[in-house]
Amino acid sequence: MTRDLPSLNALRMFEAAARYQNFTRAAERLFVTQGAVSRQVKHLEDELGCKLFKRDGPRLQLTAEGSQLFLCVSEGLATIRRGTRDLRRELATPTLTISVLPSFAATWLARRIHRIHERLEKVEVRIASSYEPVNFDHQPDIDAAIRWGLGHWPNTYTERLLTERLFPVCSPAFIEQHQEPQSADDLARLPLIRPTDEFDRWEEWFHAAGAVAPAASEKLRTTDALLIQQAALDGRGVALGRGLLVDEDLKAGRLVRLLDTSIASEKSFYFVCPSRMQDNEPLSTLLEWLRKEAETSEHVH
Repeated sequence: MTRDLPSLNALRMFEAAARYQNFTRAAERLFVTQGAVSRQVKHLEDELGCKLFKRDGPRLQLTAEGSQLFLCVSEGLATIRRGTRDLRRELATPTLTISVLPSFAATWLARRIHRIHERLEKVEVRIASSYEPVNFDHQPDIDAAIRWGLGHWPNTYTERLLTERLFPVCSPAFIEQHQEPQSADDLARLPLIRPTDEFDRWEEWFHAAGAVAPAASEKLRTTDALLIQQAALDGRGVALGRGLLVDEDLKAGRLVRLLDTSIASEKSFYFVCPSRMQDNEPLSTLLEWLRKEAETSEHVH
């Protein structure tokens, strides 16, 4: 007699494999071996009598049957995760877990987070540093997030908190070696620390300053905002600093701002939470605190 419900463990491993389209990645997320995931998926296929995946080079691709099952299983597991999380909340000390980008957590938030405890005395606020995309169905322990982007996160409540100004910065030691530029044309002759093309705003800054941007130097290109900032602190060149992230280094004299021209960042920092959590009282209190802190921040508009 066929069971109505396959093994929950097999379904869980199938869902992870389908989500990441890779047995190895699924195994890493579930803290099991790749072989365990492969065996459980094979058992599930044998029990159902159909193939759930087909190979597309190193990636897995769902079959039509696999896609149908994935929709059901992912929705069911998301419901279980939400129910479990809500039950734990009722039984434990109230907590709010906020997922925050490491660069934002280490700079703007780290200098202010102690003040939120004065507003939420009976709620434990936890900060989870992460680059993971916002997906609350697959991150049941996360109540809200602060992310940098254009504000497009489906099925969420989203509110813009901060938009930064971008301007050139470098270390005092770099100035001593190269002499402080008096114009954008002077700056164009100095080594520039540049992100990859997707995030490079130097051309716009030079345009705003009435000058032409120099060609990019590949050996100085990087991606992470903190790595760019650290490169400037190390005296490797001039970075287009993001106001919120460089503020403390400017005040401490570790970095120096060059020239007066600044441009607005295309992307902003947003508060994001599941739509169903929008009216949660502790979360509303946290958001109100974030709004007030954002209003008093420098280098924003």
